[in-house]
Amino acid sequence: MLNATLVALDLETTGLDADKDTVLEIGAVRFRGPRIEAEFHTLVHPQRPIPSFVTKLTGITQAMVAQAPTLDEVLDDLAEFVGDAPVVGHNLGFDLSFLRPHDLLRDNPVIDTYELASVLLPTAERYNLGYLGRLLGVPLSTTHRALDDARVTQAVFLRLYERLLALPASLIAEIVRLAWPLNWSATWVFQEALEEVQRRGIVSEPPREEGTSAVLLDLPYRLPEAAPSLPEGEPALDPEEVAALLEPGGSLARRFPDYEYRSQQVEMTRAVARALGEGRHLMVEAGTGTGKSLAYLVPAALFALRHNTRVVIATHTKNLQDQLLQKDIPAVRQALDLEEGQLRAVVLKGRSNYLCPRRLAFMRREGPRDLNELRVLAKVLVWLHQGGSGVRDELTLRGQAEEAVWSLLNAEDEGCSAAVCRDRMGGACPLHQARTAAEAAHLVVVNHALLLADVLVGQRVLPEYRYLIVGEAHHLE
Repeated sequence: MLNATLVALDLETTGLDADKDTVLEIGAVRFRGPRIEAEFHTLVHPQRPIPSFVTKLTGITQAMVAQAPTLDEVLDDLAEFVGDAPVVGHNLGFDLSFLRPHDLLRDNPVIDTYELASVLLPTAERYNLGYLGRLLGVPLSTTHRALDDARVTQAVFLRLYERLLALPASLIAEIVRLAWPLNWSATWVFQEALEEVQRRGIVSEPPREEGTSAVLLDLPYRLPEAAPSLPEGEPALDPEEVAALLEPGGSLARRFPDYEYRSQQVEMTRAVARALGEGRHLMVEAGTGTGKSLAYLVPAALFALRHNTRVVIATHTKNLQDQLLQKDIPAVRQALDLEEGQLRAVVLKGRSNYLCPRRLAFMRREGPRDLNELRVLAKVLVWLHQGGSGVRDELTLRGQAEEAVWSLLNAEDEGCSAAVCRDRMGGACPLHQARTAAEAAHLVVVNHALLLADVLVGQRVLPEYRYLIVGEAHHLE
Protein backbone atom coordinates (compact mmCIF):
# COMPACT_ATOMS: atom_id res chain seq x y z
CA MET A 1 0.00 0.00 0.00
CA LEU A 2 1.10 3.58 -0.54
CA ASN A 3 3.75 4.61 1.95
CA ALA A 4 2.56 8.22 1.92
CA THR A 5 0.00 10.43 3.60
CA LEU A 6 -2.76 11.66 1.31
CA VAL A 7 -5.77 13.92 1.81
CA ALA A 8 -9.19 13.20 0.30
CA LEU A 9 -11.04 16.47 -0.31
CA ASP A 10 -14.62 17.40 -1.16
CA LEU A 11 -16.44 20.71 -1.38
CA GLU A 12 -20.08 21.69 -1.51
CA THR A 13 -20.68 24.95 -3.35
CA THR A 14 -23.47 27.36 -4.21
CA GLY A 15 -23.19 26.45 -7.91
CA LEU A 16 -20.95 25.13 -10.66
CA ASP A 17 -19.17 28.33 -11.76
CA ALA A 18 -16.08 29.12 -9.70
CA ASP A 19 -16.11 32.70 -11.00
CA LYS A 20 -19.64 33.38 -9.77
CA ASP A 21 -20.27 30.86 -7.00
CA THR A 22 -18.52 30.12 -3.72
CA VAL A 23 -17.74 27.37 -1.21
CA LEU A 24 -20.47 26.27 1.19
CA GLU A 25 -18.82 23.34 2.99
CA ILE A 26 -15.39 21.69 3.16
CA GLY A 27 -14.64 18.10 4.12
CA ALA A 28 -11.23 16.41 4.12
CA VAL A 29 -9.78 13.11 5.30
CA ARG A 30 -6.05 12.69 5.92
CA PHE A 31 -5.02 9.05 5.59
CA ARG A 32 -2.14 6.67 5.09
CA GLY A 33 -3.33 3.47 3.49
CA PRO A 34 -6.51 2.29 5.24
CA ARG A 35 -5.64 4.22 8.43
CA ILE A 36 -7.39 7.58 8.81
CA GLU A 37 -5.11 10.03 10.60
CA ALA A 38 -7.47 13.01 10.94
CA GLU A 39 -10.56 14.65 9.50
CA PHE A 40 -11.39 18.27 8.71
CA HIS A 41 -14.89 19.68 8.39
CA THR A 42 -16.46 23.11 8.36
CA LEU A 43 -19.48 24.85 6.98
CA VAL A 44 -18.65 28.12 5.21
CA HIS A 45 -20.73 31.30 5.23
CA PRO A 46 -21.31 32.01 1.51
CA GLN A 47 -22.08 35.72 2.07
CA ARG A 48 -25.03 35.34 -0.29
CA PRO A 49 -28.34 33.46 -0.35
CA ILE A 50 -28.08 29.70 -0.86
CA PRO A 51 -29.97 28.69 -4.02
CA SER A 52 -32.98 26.50 -3.29
CA PHE A 53 -31.74 23.68 -5.53
CA VAL A 54 -28.50 23.54 -3.50
CA THR A 55 -30.43 23.28 -0.25
CA LYS A 56 -32.57 20.54 -1.77
CA LEU A 57 -29.46 18.66 -2.92
CA THR A 58 -27.30 19.05 0.19
CA GLY A 59 -29.74 19.81 2.99
CA ILE A 60 -27.63 22.87 3.91
CA THR A 61 -29.87 25.80 4.83
CA GLN A 62 -29.20 29.49 5.36
CA ALA A 63 -29.74 29.06 9.09
CA MET A 64 -27.03 26.36 9.26
CA VAL A 65 -24.35 28.71 7.88
CA ALA A 66 -25.48 31.88 9.68
CA GLN A 67 -22.72 31.61 12.31
CA ALA A 68 -20.19 29.78 10.09
CA PRO A 69 -16.80 31.32 9.22
CA THR A 70 -16.20 32.84 5.80
CA LEU A 71 -13.94 31.12 3.27
CA ASP A 72 -11.07 33.53 3.99
CA GLU A 73 -11.32 32.62 7.66
CA VAL A 74 -10.92 28.86 7.08
CA LEU A 75 -8.30 28.77 4.33
CA ASP A 76 -5.30 28.83 6.65
CA ASP A 77 -6.69 25.95 8.70
CA LEU A 78 -7.34 23.92 5.57
CA ALA A 79 -3.85 24.66 4.22
CA GLU A 80 -2.29 23.52 7.50
CA PHE A 81 -4.41 20.35 7.52
CA VAL A 82 -3.42 19.38 3.97
CA GLY A 83 0.19 20.55 4.06
CA ASP A 84 2.13 19.31 1.05
CA ALA A 85 0.28 15.97 0.86
CA PRO A 86 -1.13 14.75 -2.45
CA VAL A 87 -4.81 15.64 -2.72
CA VAL A 88 -7.38 13.04 -3.77
CA GLY A 89 -10.78 14.04 -5.11
CA HIS A 90 -13.51 13.03 -7.50
CA ASN A 91 -13.58 15.43 -10.45
CA LEU A 92 -10.97 17.21 -8.39
CA GLY A 93 -10.50 19.99 -10.92
CA PHE A 94 -13.89 21.35 -9.92
CA ASP A 95 -12.94 21.61 -6.23
CA LEU A 96 -9.55 23.09 -6.99
CA SER A 97 -11.11 25.75 -9.22
CA PHE A 98 -12.67 27.24 -6.06
CA LEU A 99 -9.49 27.03 -3.94
CA ARG A 100 -6.56 27.82 -6.22
CA PRO A 101 -7.64 31.43 -6.88
CA HIS A 102 -6.91 31.83 -3.15
CA ASP A 103 -3.37 30.42 -3.66
CA LEU A 104 -4.31 27.17 -1.96
CA LEU A 105 -3.10 23.69 -3.03
CA ARG A 106 -1.36 25.03 -6.11
CA ASP A 107 1.72 22.83 -5.73
CA ASN A 108 0.22 19.66 -4.24
CA PRO A 109 0.20 16.53 -6.39
CA VAL A 110 -3.38 15.78 -7.43
CA ILE A 111 -5.15 12.43 -7.86
CA ASP A 112 -8.55 12.43 -9.52
CA THR A 113 -10.53 9.29 -8.77
CA TYR A 114 -12.67 9.96 -11.86
CA GLU A 115 -9.57 9.67 -14.05
CA LEU A 116 -8.40 6.58 -12.17
CA ALA A 117 -11.78 4.88 -12.45
CA SER A 118 -12.10 5.76 -16.14
CA VAL A 119 -8.88 3.87 -16.85
CA LEU A 120 -9.04 1.04 -14.32
CA LEU A 121 -12.76 0.28 -14.78
CA PRO A 122 -13.07 0.63 -18.57
CA THR A 123 -16.45 -1.11 -18.79
CA ALA A 124 -18.18 0.47 -15.76
CA GLU A 125 -21.62 1.82 -16.60
CA ARG A 126 -21.00 5.15 -14.87
CA TYR A 127 -18.21 7.00 -13.09
CA ASN A 128 -20.04 9.13 -10.55
CA LEU A 129 -18.83 8.74 -6.99
CA GLY A 130 -21.97 7.09 -5.63
CA TYR A 131 -22.01 4.43 -8.36
CA LEU A 132 -18.29 3.71 -7.95
CA GLY A 133 -18.74 3.29 -4.20
CA ARG A 134 -21.45 0.69 -4.75
CA LEU A 135 -19.54 -1.03 -7.54
CA LEU A 136 -16.40 -1.33 -5.42
CA GLY A 137 -18.21 -2.43 -2.28
CA VAL A 138 -17.57 0.71 -0.21
CA PRO A 139 -19.77 0.46 2.92
CA LEU A 140 -20.48 4.21 2.90
CA SER A 141 -22.95 6.33 0.95
CA THR A 142 -22.55 9.66 -0.78
CA THR A 143 -24.84 12.30 0.69
CA HIS A 144 -23.75 15.51 -1.08
CA ARG A 145 -22.23 16.53 2.24
CA ALA A 146 -18.54 17.31 2.08
CA LEU A 147 -17.12 15.10 4.83
CA ASP A 148 -19.29 12.09 3.93
CA ASP A 149 -18.25 12.33 0.29
CA ALA A 150 -14.57 12.81 1.23
CA ARG A 151 -14.78 9.56 3.21
CA VAL A 152 -16.27 7.75 0.22
CA THR A 153 -13.58 9.25 -2.02
CA GLN A 154 -10.87 7.91 0.28
CA ALA A 155 -12.39 4.42 0.27
CA VAL A 156 -12.91 4.42 -3.50
CA PHE A 157 -9.33 5.52 -4.04
CA LEU A 158 -7.96 2.65 -1.93
CA ARG A 159 -9.96 0.08 -3.90
CA LEU A 160 -8.89 1.58 -7.20
CA TYR A 161 -5.28 1.53 -6.06
CA GLU A 162 -5.58 -2.18 -5.31
CA ARG A 163 -6.76 -2.72 -8.87
CA LEU A 164 -3.89 -0.61 -10.18
CA LEU A 165 -1.35 -2.78 -8.34
CA ALA A 166 -2.88 -5.87 -9.96
CA LEU A 167 -1.87 -4.67 -13.43
CA PRO A 168 1.36 -5.94 -15.00
CA ALA A 169 4.33 -3.72 -14.24
CA SER A 170 4.97 -3.36 -17.96
CA LEU A 171 1.48 -1.93 -18.51
CA ILE A 172 1.80 0.51 -15.60
CA ALA A 173 5.19 1.59 -16.93
CA GLU A 174 3.77 2.19 -20.39
CA ILE A 175 0.96 4.37 -19.04
CA VAL A 176 3.51 6.34 -16.99
CA ARG A 177 5.58 6.87 -20.13
CA LEU A 178 2.56 7.95 -22.16
CA ALA A 179 1.47 10.37 -19.42
CA TRP A 180 4.88 11.90 -18.79
CA PRO A 181 4.61 14.91 -21.19
CA LEU A 182 1.06 15.74 -20.03
CA ASN A 183 -0.26 17.23 -16.81
CA TRP A 184 -2.54 14.29 -15.96
CA SER A 185 -4.22 14.08 -12.58
CA ALA A 186 -3.42 10.38 -12.21
CA THR A 187 0.26 10.40 -13.18
CA TRP A 188 1.51 10.63 -9.58
CA VAL A 189 -0.39 7.57 -8.41
CA PHE A 190 0.66 5.49 -11.44
CA GLN A 191 4.28 6.38 -10.70
CA GLU A 192 3.85 5.39 -7.06
CA ALA A 193 2.21 2.12 -8.09
CA LEU A 194 5.06 1.32 -10.46
CA GLU A 195 7.60 1.90 -7.68
CA GLU A 196 5.58 -0.30 -5.33
CA VAL A 197 5.31 -3.26 -7.69
CA GLN A 198 9.03 -2.96 -8.35
CA ARG A 199 9.75 -2.89 -4.59
CA ARG A 200 7.72 -6.08 -4.28
CA GLY A 201 10.03 -7.69 -6.81
CA ILE A 202 7.57 -7.86 -9.69
CA VAL A 203 9.66 -7.72 -12.82
CA SER A 204 8.23 -5.85 -15.79
CA GLU A 205 7.32 -8.04 -18.72
CA PRO A 206 9.47 -7.60 -21.84
CA PRO A 207 8.08 -5.09 -24.34
CA ARG A 208 5.70 -6.60 -26.86
CA GLU A 209 6.75 -6.67 -30.48
CA GLU A 210 4.60 -4.44 -32.64
CA GLY A 211 3.09 -5.76 -35.85
CA THR A 212 1.90 -9.04 -34.36
CA SER A 213 -1.15 -10.21 -32.51
CA ALA A 214 0.62 -9.06 -29.32
CA VAL A 215 -0.23 -5.50 -30.35
CA LEU A 216 -3.69 -6.16 -28.97
CA LEU A 217 -2.31 -7.65 -25.77
CA ASP A 218 -3.10 -11.19 -26.94
CA LEU A 219 -6.82 -10.74 -27.52
CA PRO A 220 -8.66 -13.97 -26.64
CA TYR A 221 -9.93 -15.48 -29.85
CA ARG A 222 -10.49 -18.96 -31.22
CA LEU A 223 -10.73 -19.35 -34.96
CA PRO A 224 -13.94 -21.01 -36.12
CA GLU A 225 -13.48 -24.47 -37.49
CA ALA A 226 -15.40 -24.37 -40.76
CA ALA A 227 -17.60 -22.05 -42.75
CA PRO A 228 -21.04 -23.13 -43.90
CA SER A 229 -21.24 -23.78 -47.61
CA LEU A 230 -24.11 -22.40 -49.63
CA PRO A 231 -26.25 -25.31 -50.86
CA GLU A 232 -27.33 -25.86 -54.40
CA GLY A 233 -31.08 -25.80 -54.97
CA GLU A 234 -33.75 -25.06 -52.39
CA PRO A 235 -33.97 -27.85 -49.77
CA ALA A 236 -37.21 -28.48 -47.93
CA LEU A 237 -38.05 -27.91 -44.27
CA ASP A 238 -41.08 -29.54 -42.67
CA PRO A 239 -43.18 -26.69 -41.16
CA GLU A 240 -45.07 -29.05 -38.83
CA GLU A 241 -41.87 -30.52 -37.42
CA VAL A 242 -40.56 -27.03 -36.71
CA ALA A 243 -43.84 -25.81 -35.22
CA ALA A 244 -43.95 -28.81 -32.89
CA LEU A 245 -41.01 -27.38 -31.00
CA LEU A 246 -43.19 -24.45 -29.89
CA GLU A 247 -46.41 -26.41 -29.30
CA PRO A 248 -47.62 -27.37 -25.80
CA GLY A 249 -45.42 -30.23 -24.64
CA GLY A 250 -42.76 -29.31 -27.21
CA SER A 251 -39.05 -28.88 -26.53
CA LEU A 252 -39.34 -25.22 -25.50
CA ALA A 253 -42.17 -25.94 -23.07
CA ARG A 254 -40.27 -28.86 -21.53
CA ARG A 255 -37.04 -26.92 -21.05
CA PHE A 256 -38.46 -23.58 -19.90
CA PRO A 257 -41.09 -23.76 -17.12
CA ASP A 258 -42.28 -20.20 -17.80
CA TYR A 259 -42.70 -20.82 -21.54
CA GLU A 260 -46.05 -19.50 -22.79
CA TYR A 261 -47.74 -21.09 -25.80
CA ARG A 262 -48.95 -18.51 -28.33
CA SER A 263 -50.91 -19.72 -31.33
CA GLN A 264 -49.93 -16.72 -33.48
CA GLN A 265 -46.26 -17.42 -32.77
CA VAL A 266 -46.65 -21.02 -33.88
CA GLU A 267 -48.48 -19.96 -37.03
CA MET A 268 -45.70 -17.51 -37.86
CA THR A 269 -43.13 -20.26 -37.27
CA ARG A 270 -44.89 -22.47 -39.82
CA ALA A 271 -44.96 -19.62 -42.33
CA VAL A 272 -41.25 -18.86 -41.93
CA ALA A 273 -40.31 -22.53 -42.19
CA ARG A 274 -42.42 -22.85 -45.33
CA ALA A 275 -40.84 -19.76 -46.90
CA LEU A 276 -37.30 -20.95 -46.20
CA GLY A 277 -38.02 -24.47 -47.37
CA GLU A 278 -39.77 -23.40 -50.55
CA GLY A 279 -37.40 -20.56 -51.35
CA ARG A 280 -39.99 -17.79 -51.48
CA HIS A 281 -40.50 -14.37 -49.95
CA LEU A 282 -42.68 -13.76 -46.90
CA MET A 283 -43.94 -10.63 -45.17
CA VAL A 284 -45.36 -10.95 -41.65
CA GLU A 285 -47.06 -8.30 -39.54
CA ALA A 286 -47.55 -9.28 -35.91
CA GLY A 287 -48.29 -7.31 -32.80
CA THR A 288 -46.25 -6.87 -29.64
CA GLY A 289 -46.25 -10.01 -27.52
CA THR A 290 -46.43 -12.45 -30.44
CA GLY A 291 -42.90 -13.68 -29.85
CA LYS A 292 -41.69 -12.86 -33.35
CA SER A 293 -37.98 -13.40 -32.70
CA LEU A 294 -38.39 -17.05 -31.63
CA ALA A 295 -40.89 -17.57 -34.44
CA TYR A 296 -38.23 -16.84 -37.04
CA LEU A 297 -35.15 -18.01 -35.11
CA VAL A 298 -36.28 -21.60 -34.61
CA PRO A 299 -36.89 -22.33 -38.32
CA ALA A 300 -33.84 -20.25 -39.34
CA ALA A 301 -31.59 -22.22 -37.00
CA LEU A 302 -32.92 -25.61 -38.11
CA PHE A 303 -32.67 -24.64 -41.77
CA ALA A 304 -29.09 -23.35 -41.42
CA LEU A 305 -27.99 -26.43 -39.47
CA ARG A 306 -29.52 -29.07 -41.67
CA HIS A 307 -28.29 -27.53 -44.88
CA ASN A 308 -25.01 -26.09 -43.59
CA THR A 309 -25.92 -22.64 -44.82
CA ARG A 310 -26.05 -19.11 -43.51
CA VAL A 311 -29.05 -16.97 -42.57
CA VAL A 312 -28.60 -13.22 -42.08
CA ILE A 313 -30.91 -11.55 -39.55
CA ALA A 314 -31.14 -7.76 -39.72
CA THR A 315 -32.55 -5.67 -36.86
CA HIS A 316 -33.17 -1.97 -36.34
CA THR A 317 -32.20 -1.65 -32.68
CA LYS A 318 -29.22 -2.73 -30.61
CA ASN A 319 -31.68 -3.89 -27.94
CA LEU A 320 -33.07 -6.54 -30.28
CA GLN A 321 -29.55 -7.59 -31.28
CA ASP A 322 -28.68 -8.06 -27.62
CA GLN A 323 -31.91 -9.97 -27.03
CA LEU A 324 -31.19 -12.31 -29.92
CA LEU A 325 -27.59 -13.07 -28.94
CA GLN A 326 -27.96 -13.15 -25.17
CA LYS A 327 -31.42 -14.66 -24.70
CA ASP A 328 -33.23 -16.01 -27.75
CA ILE A 329 -30.45 -17.83 -29.60
CA PRO A 330 -29.22 -19.54 -26.38
CA ALA A 331 -32.84 -20.61 -25.81
CA VAL A 332 -33.00 -22.08 -29.31
CA ARG A 333 -29.74 -23.95 -28.67
CA GLN A 334 -31.21 -25.44 -25.51
CA ALA A 335 -34.45 -26.38 -27.26
CA LEU A 336 -32.49 -28.13 -30.00
CA ASP A 337 -30.05 -29.68 -27.47
CA LEU A 338 -27.06 -28.03 -29.13
CA GLU A 339 -23.75 -26.67 -27.90
CA GLU A 340 -22.59 -23.18 -28.82
CA GLY A 341 -20.14 -24.51 -31.39
CA GLN A 342 -22.85 -26.54 -33.11
CA LEU A 343 -25.12 -23.57 -33.80
CA ARG A 344 -22.75 -20.69 -34.47
CA ALA A 345 -24.18 -17.18 -34.23
CA VAL A 346 -22.37 -13.83 -34.36
CA VAL A 347 -23.15 -10.13 -34.48
CA LEU A 348 -21.40 -8.26 -37.26
CA LYS A 349 -21.12 -4.49 -36.89
CA GLY A 350 -19.85 -1.57 -38.95
CA ARG A 351 -16.12 -0.87 -39.14
CA SER A 352 -16.25 1.99 -36.62
CA ASN A 353 -17.24 -0.48 -33.89
CA TYR A 354 -13.93 -2.35 -33.98
CA LEU A 355 -10.51 -1.42 -32.65
CA CYS A 356 -7.75 -1.25 -35.25
CA PRO A 357 -4.46 -2.76 -33.96
CA ARG A 358 -2.41 -0.81 -36.50
CA ARG A 359 -3.87 2.53 -35.39
CA LEU A 360 -3.55 1.51 -31.75
CA ALA A 361 0.13 0.67 -32.27
CA PHE A 362 0.65 4.07 -33.92
CA MET A 363 -0.85 5.99 -30.99
CA ARG A 364 1.15 3.92 -28.50
CA ARG A 365 4.33 4.64 -30.43
CA GLU A 366 3.73 8.36 -31.08
CA GLY A 367 2.07 9.07 -27.74
CA PRO A 368 -1.18 10.92 -26.97
CA ARG A 369 -1.42 14.60 -27.89
CA ASP A 370 -3.78 15.63 -25.10
CA LEU A 371 -5.46 14.39 -21.94
CA ASN A 372 -8.48 12.93 -23.75
CA GLU A 373 -6.23 10.82 -25.97
CA LEU A 374 -4.23 9.73 -22.93
CA ARG A 375 -7.31 8.74 -20.94
CA VAL A 376 -8.85 6.74 -23.77
CA LEU A 377 -5.57 5.10 -24.78
CA ALA A 378 -4.85 4.02 -21.19
CA LYS A 379 -8.45 2.83 -20.84
CA VAL A 380 -8.15 0.74 -24.01
CA LEU A 381 -4.88 -0.84 -22.88
CA VAL A 382 -6.35 -1.82 -19.51
CA TRP A 383 -9.53 -3.05 -21.23
CA LEU A 384 -7.53 -5.33 -23.51
CA HIS A 385 -5.50 -6.61 -20.57
CA GLN A 386 -8.77 -7.45 -18.79
CA GLY A 387 -9.92 -9.51 -21.77
CA GLY A 388 -11.67 -6.89 -23.90
CA SER A 389 -12.54 -8.13 -27.37
CA GLY A 390 -11.83 -4.90 -29.23
CA VAL A 391 -15.56 -4.28 -29.89
CA ARG A 392 -16.68 -0.76 -29.01
CA ASP A 393 -19.89 -1.80 -27.22
CA GLU A 394 -17.90 -3.24 -24.32
CA LEU A 395 -16.04 -0.01 -23.63
CA THR A 396 -17.47 2.96 -21.72
CA LEU A 397 -16.64 6.28 -23.37
CA ARG A 398 -17.93 9.62 -22.08
CA GLY A 399 -18.76 12.59 -24.26
CA GLN A 400 -17.81 13.73 -27.73
CA ALA A 401 -14.13 14.20 -26.84
CA GLU A 402 -13.64 10.53 -25.97
CA GLU A 403 -15.70 9.40 -28.96
CA ALA A 404 -13.41 11.55 -31.14
CA VAL A 405 -10.39 9.69 -29.77
CA TRP A 406 -12.07 6.35 -30.51
CA SER A 407 -12.46 7.51 -34.12
CA LEU A 408 -8.63 7.66 -34.27
CA LEU A 409 -8.39 4.07 -33.05
CA ASN A 410 -11.25 2.32 -34.80
CA ALA A 411 -11.15 0.35 -38.03
CA GLU A 412 -12.87 3.07 -40.09
CA ASP A 413 -9.73 3.41 -42.20
CA GLU A 414 -9.99 3.14 -45.95
CA GLY A 415 -6.30 2.29 -46.16
CA CYS A 416 -6.96 -0.96 -44.35
CA SER A 417 -7.69 -4.25 -46.11
CA ALA A 418 -7.94 -7.90 -45.24
CA ALA A 419 -4.49 -8.47 -46.76
CA VAL A 420 -2.93 -5.69 -44.64
CA CYS A 421 -4.59 -7.03 -41.52
CA ARG A 422 -3.45 -10.58 -42.21
CA ASP A 423 0.11 -9.76 -43.26
CA ARG A 424 0.99 -6.88 -40.91
CA MET A 425 -1.19 -7.54 -37.87
CA GLY A 426 -1.07 -11.32 -37.77
CA GLY A 427 -4.87 -11.54 -37.93
CA ALA A 428 -5.24 -9.72 -34.60
CA CYS A 429 -7.72 -7.17 -35.93
CA PRO A 430 -11.11 -7.53 -34.20
CA LEU A 431 -12.85 -6.57 -37.45
CA HIS A 432 -10.98 -9.29 -39.33
CA GLN A 433 -11.82 -11.77 -36.57
CA ALA A 434 -15.50 -10.77 -36.62
CA ARG A 435 -15.70 -11.20 -40.38
CA THR A 436 -13.92 -14.55 -40.17
CA ALA A 437 -16.38 -15.65 -37.49
CA ALA A 438 -19.28 -14.45 -39.66
CA GLU A 439 -17.98 -16.54 -42.55
CA ALA A 440 -18.25 -19.59 -40.29
CA ALA A 441 -21.57 -18.73 -38.65
CA HIS A 442 -25.00 -20.21 -39.28
CA LEU A 443 -26.75 -17.05 -38.04
CA VAL A 444 -25.28 -13.61 -38.69
CA VAL A 445 -27.02 -10.73 -36.91
CA VAL A 446 -26.55 -7.23 -38.35
CA ASN A 447 -28.34 -3.91 -38.16
CA HIS A 448 -30.33 -2.36 -40.99
CA ALA A 449 -27.59 0.17 -41.78
CA LEU A 450 -24.95 -2.52 -42.35
CA LEU A 451 -27.38 -4.56 -44.46
CA LEU A 452 -28.07 -1.59 -46.71
CA ALA A 453 -24.38 -0.68 -46.88
CA ASP A 454 -23.71 -4.20 -48.13
CA VAL A 455 -26.31 -3.71 -50.85
CA LEU A 456 -24.83 -0.36 -51.87
CA VAL A 457 -21.29 -1.71 -52.33
CA GLY A 458 -22.33 -4.87 -54.14
CA GLN A 459 -22.33 -7.42 -51.31
CA ARG A 460 -18.74 -6.76 -50.23
CA VAL A 461 -19.49 -6.09 -46.54
CA LEU A 462 -21.34 -9.21 -45.40
CA PRO A 463 -20.38 -12.82 -46.12
CA GLU A 464 -22.26 -14.37 -49.01
CA TYR A 465 -25.83 -15.30 -48.13
CA ARG A 466 -29.07 -16.38 -49.81
CA TYR A 467 -31.44 -16.24 -46.88
CA LEU A 468 -32.36 -13.03 -45.14
CA ILE A 469 -34.75 -12.21 -42.28
CA VAL A 470 -35.42 -8.52 -41.62
CA GLY A 471 -36.79 -7.84 -38.14
CA GLU A 472 -38.35 -4.52 -37.22
CA ALA A 473 -38.78 -4.08 -40.96
CA HIS A 474 -41.13 -1.12 -40.59
CA HIS A 475 -37.99 0.88 -39.70
CA LEU A 476 -36.10 -0.17 -42.85
CA GLU A 477 -35.38 2.89 -44.96
